[in-house]
Amino acid sequence: MRPIFESCVPRDEVLSGELRDEMFAARLKDVVEGHADTIYQDPLVFFDNTFVTAGLRTLAREVVGRLSGKKPSASPFVRLETSFGGGKTHSLIALHHLARGGSPSVPENLVPRSWIPSSPWKVAALVGNDIDPANGVQHGSIQVRTLWGELAWQLAGEKGYALIRESDEKLVSPGVPVLETLVGEAPTLIMMDELARHYRTARAVATREGHSNLAEQAVAFLMSMIELASSRQNVSLVITLAESVDTFGSETEEIRRELDEARKLSARQELIVTPTGEDEISNVVNHRLFKSIKADDARATSKKYGEAYAGFESKGAELPAKALRAEYASEIEKCYPFHPELLSVLSRRVATIPNFQRTRGVLRLLARVVRNLWDTRPADTWLIHPHHVDLLLHDIANDLTSRLEKPTFL
Repeated sequence: MRPIFESCVPRDEVLSGELRDEMFAARLKDVVEGHADTIYQDPLVFFDNTFVTAGLRTLAREVVGRLSGKKPSASPFVRLETSFGGGKTHSLIALHHLARGGSPSVPENLVPRSWIPSSPWKVAALVGNDIDPANGVQHGSIQVRTLWGELAWQLAGEKGYALIRESDEKLVSPGVPVLETLVGEAPTLIMMDELARHYRTARAVATREGHSNLAEQAVAFLMSMIELASSRQNVSLVITLAESVDTFGSETEEIRRELDEARKLSARQELIVTPTGEDEISNVVNHRLFKSIKADDARATSKKYGEAYAGFESKGAELPAKALRAEYASEIEKCYPFHPELLSVLSRRVATIPNFQRTRGVLRLLARVVRNLWDTRPADTWLIHPHHVDLLLHDIANDLTSRLEKPTFL
C-alpha cells in the first residue's frame, strides 16, 4: 500500500492557479456564445475532463442518432431529470459540442464517430433565467421578450425573428406551422434549460391582450415544441427539470404535471434520462480531478483497509456492519483515492443544500482539499478521509459555511 501522492496525479489546474467557480459551474449560454472558460469552451479539453456516465451516453445517442439519421427510432423529446447541480448543464454542453461537429476529441464510448456531423447542425439553447420577461434581451436593434423570440433569433437571426415578431411582442405562443417554417429541413437541436425558474418570473407578466400570462404561454410553447419535434425527424428537443425539492420545486411540479398530461393525451415519445447516477459520483469526481490513478494501488489499498477493519473488529472495536462486508472493500477501490464516507457525506447530505449545487459543489470543494494535501503531503495518507477537509483553511471553510448559509458555524 502506497501513499496517494505516489499513485495519483492531479490535473494541472487543480494543483496550480486560482480555483475559480467558473471551472466547476459552467453556463450553457457562455459556451454557446463562445466566451466560457476553456475547460468548457474547448471541445478537446471538455471531453478530456468528462467521464461518460450511462445517462450521458443514452442522451447523446438519442439526440445524435436522431439528427444524423443513424438511429431513426430515437426519441424526439428527452427530459433530463436531475437534482440541482447534478450534471444537466454539463450534459447540454456535451450535446452542443457534438452538434457543432468535426471534433476528434469525442470519446469513442459516447457516440460512434460516424454519427458526428462533418458540418455544424443548427442549435438553439434557451436558458430560462437568461431571458428577462419584463425587460427583454437585446440583440442589436431587436428586443426579445419570450422563449420563442429567443429561439427564432438563435436559429435564424433577424430573418427568423421576423416570423415570430408579432407573437413575441404580444407575448403569445406561436402555432406549430410557424415553428415548422422557422426550423426548416436542416437537423436542429433545441435545448431548454431552467424552465421552472423562467416560469416563476413569467407568471407575473400579463399578455398584451390581458387574458393570460406569460407562464401559461410558455407552457403552451413547450407543448408546441414537443409536437414539432414529434412530427419532424430533423428536430430533437431536450429540456431539463430539477427535483421538486429544489428552489423552484413548485414550478417544476407544475411543468411536470403539464408534461404528464400531454403524454396521456397523445402518442408522443418522451424519454426521461438522469445524467449522473448516485453510483457514478466517484467516477465523475476522480476523472475531473485526476490525470491518472493507478488501479493496482487502488486495489491494494482497498484490501489493506478491509483487513484493518476486520482486525479492529476482532479486537472489540465497534464498526458499522457495512465496513466488514466484502462489498465495502470494492467500494473503497471504486472511490479511491477518496474514502467512500467522504463522498457519501458530500453527495448525499451536504450536496442536498441548493446553494452547494451537488456535483459541482463536491468538485469545487474536493479540488481545494486535493490541492492542500499535495501542498502539505501529510505522512500516511492512504486515502482522503473526511478529516482531511481542513476547516482551518479559509477557502475550504468559506466554501462550506457560506453556501450552507451558516457563516457563524465556525
